[in-house]
Amino acid sequence: MEKILLKNITVIDENSAFHCHTTDIFIADGMIVSIGESNPEAGEAKVIQAEGLIVSPGWVDMRALCGEPGYEHRETLHSLSQVAAAGGYTDVALLPNTFPVIQTADAVAAVKNFRNHLPVAFHPIAAASVESRGEEMTELMDLHYAGAVAFSDGIQPIYKSTLIVKLLLYLQQFGGLLMNLPSEKHLAASGQMHEGVQSTQLGLKGIPTVCETLGISQQLQLLQYAGGRLHFSCISSAAGVELIRRAKAEGFHITADVASYHLAFTDADLDTFDTNLKVIPPLRSQEDRMALIEGLHTGVIDAIVSNHIPLESEAKQLEFDLAEFGMINLQTSFAVANTFGNFTPQTIVRLLATNPRKILGLSPATIQPNAQACLTIFHPCLRWTFQPIHNYSFSANSPFFGQDFTGCPVATIRDGKFFTLPFLPLMHK
Repeated sequence: MEKILLKNITVIDENSAFHCHTTDIFIADGMIVSIGESNPEAGEAKVIQAEGLIVSPGWVDMRALCGEPGYEHRETLHSLSQVAAAGGYTDVALLPNTFPVIQTADAVAAVKNFRNHLPVAFHPIAAASVESRGEEMTELMDLHYAGAVAFSDGIQPIYKSTLIVKLLLYLQQFGGLLMNLPSEKHLAASGQMHEGVQSTQLGLKGIPTVCETLGISQQLQLLQYAGGRLHFSCISSAAGVELIRRAKAEGFHITADVASYHLAFTDADLDTFDTNLKVIPPLRSQEDRMALIEGLHTGVIDAIVSNHIPLESEAKQLEFDLAEFGMINLQTSFAVANTFGNFTPQTIVRLLATNPRKILGLSPATIQPNAQACLTIFHPCLRWTFQPIHNYSFSANSPFFGQDFTGCPVATIRDGKFFTLPFLPLMHK
C-alpha cells in the first residue's frame, strides 16, 4: 500500500484519545504509524488535504443486497465493493436473498472470503429459514461457525410465531442475532405504497402503518417469552419508533435501523408514479419522516442503512403496481442522511460506524497509533450533485440522479487498500 498522509484532518472517534482533534495522520503498510507527530517517511506519502475534512472509523452498512450469485446482471460482489467504497463504506453486511440463497456454510464462506483490490469487506447475513420462505429453520450453528454475522430472511419478513420463537431460542446458544423486517404479512399483501390520502388519490392499494406496529408488538412479546437478541430492520413509521422507545425504556435488549431514503421522501413524492420510489417498507407521511429523524437523533433508532436493492430496468420500467420493490442507495446513503437528517458529524459516525459494529459484533476500529487503518474520510459540508456518470452500480434504479447533496465521502482505507473518488481533487503528490 502507498504511504498516505492525512493532513490537518479532524478525528471523530469516541474511543480515540484524538477525538475531535485536528491533526496529521501518517499511514503506511495498512497501519496508522503516527498521529500528530512528524515522520521522516511522510515526505514520500500521498497527501489528502482539504479544509473541513473528517476521518472516522470505517463505516458499516448493515443491509445491502448483491446480485451474485444468480443475478449478476444486477450487481456482482466486485461492482458492489466499488459502490460501497464510493459511498464511504469499508464493511457491508449482505442480505441472503441471492440465487441460491445464502443458507449453507460454503455460501457464507464464499462471501466472507471474497477479496479484491478495494478496501471493502463483506459480512454475510445467513438465511434464517430455508430458501427464506419462513417455514423451516436453517442450520444456524454451521452458518455461525462459517462466519455469518446475523440471521435474517432479508427482504422477506419472518412472521410465524413458532419460527421466531425457535430462532430466538437456538440463537442464544452462541449469542446470535436475529434481524427481521417487522410486518404483518397478510395485511400488507398486494400493497403498493403507504395507506393514506395519497394512495386513495392514486388508486393504489395501501400498506397501513399497523402492519409495522403489529409486527413489532408481536416480536417484542415473543422476545420477552423466549429471550435472545433481536434487531428490527427498516423502521418506517412514527408509531414504530414509539414502540421501540417504550420497549427500550422497559429494558428490552433490542436494536433498530432506518433506511436513509426514508429521511428524504414521503408518500407525497409518489404523485409522478416514479417506480424508483417503490420500496418496502413504503415511504410514509411527513409526520413519520420527522419521527424517524428524531428517533435517530435521540438514540431510539441505532443505525442508518442503505437497504441497497439493485434491479434491472425491466423490473422497474413498468406500471407502478407491476414494478418490483427497491432502490440502489449504498453509494448515496451517507449523503442522503447528511442532507436530510441535519446530523452532526459525531452522530453520523455513531449511526454509520460505532453502533453497526457493536450490533454485528465486528472487530472494533479505532484511530490510534499502531492500529490497523480502517478509515472513512468525508467532508460533511461539501456540495455536490449525484449524476449517472458517478454511479458504480450495474443497476440504475435510483431516484437520486440530479439530486444536490451536502456531504460527501472522500476516501476509504482498509486492509492496506485505498480508494478515493476520482472526481474529487483532494489527493496530491
